[in-house]
Amino acid sequence: MRSLLCMFDSRGIGWIAVWTISGTVVCTGIALIITYVVIAPYGPQVLRASLGLAFFIPLLLAIPLFTYIGIKLQQLSRANYLLKQANRIDGLTQCLNRATFTADVNRIFTQRAADRSEIASGLLIIDADHFKQVNDRFGHLVGDQVLVSISAWVRSIVGEAGLVGRLGGEEFAVFLEDTSPQALLAVAEQIRHTIADNAAGLDAACFSVTVSIGGACFVYPGHYEDVFRLADERLYLAKNAGRNRVCLPDVADRADLMVRNLLSVGRDLQREPAELSAASVSA
Repeated sequence: MRSLLCMFDSRGIGWIAVWTISGTVVCTGIALIITYVVIAPYGPQVLRASLGLAFFIPLLLAIPLFTYIGIKLQQLSRANYLLKQANRIDGLTQCLNRATFTADVNRIFTQRAADRSEIASGLLIIDADHFKQVNDRFGHLVGDQVLVSISAWVRSIVGEAGLVGRLGGEEFAVFLEDTSPQALLAVAEQIRHTIADNAAGLDAACFSVTVSIGGACFVYPGHYEDVFRLADERLYLAKNAGRNRVCLPDVADRADLMVRNLLSVGRDLQREPAELSAASVSA
């Protein structure tokens, strides 16, 4: 029993205790009421003996029974939680997986569009430079260690201010709300410098790890796909320019993104009449 309880935190143990006490009290109360109603006509002496049995027998049976059921319910709850986390979190790096990251960011886009928000947000795409060479020279275990370290440094820098996801392989993404191009650039450079300064000597292997980062800063409304496409373009510009650098759109590019956003809004507006027309025809 003690080994089972060690599996839970204080909140889980508290829930089991409340469940056990509540269930035992209810069962004992029901047993006493039924015993009183049934045995009362047989006199006070028989009633006292019967009530004593009706009190102690439920205690002996209900406490271990409700404790066992409570433990099983907590195990089921924990298993469901871990299953949900497994569906959301990348098992190696503990970042959001690509599907969850995309869904969460799209949810933010939808919410901000509904709120008619005009706050600036930013997206960064991070790619480890020459990562295949790390796997080829030092093995996949070291490569995995590099990815875990990169994700840990990125998450420590971003903190609760944004979302960090693993897009696949050696690519990561960061989504930051309520930011500016200058602040986004500062975060990107901090990530780049932190990884370059700390990645050398991982697992006693003398090599360095750098990252290239592409980004885009935008204002709602818009579509995540358009922002991602622009950030991805900047990532490839950074890699083609020699890697280990950050590339974000300049003012002209941000104007280009605004045009893309307006085109996206235009597509939505064109789609709505079409949907209404289709509904009218079907009606």
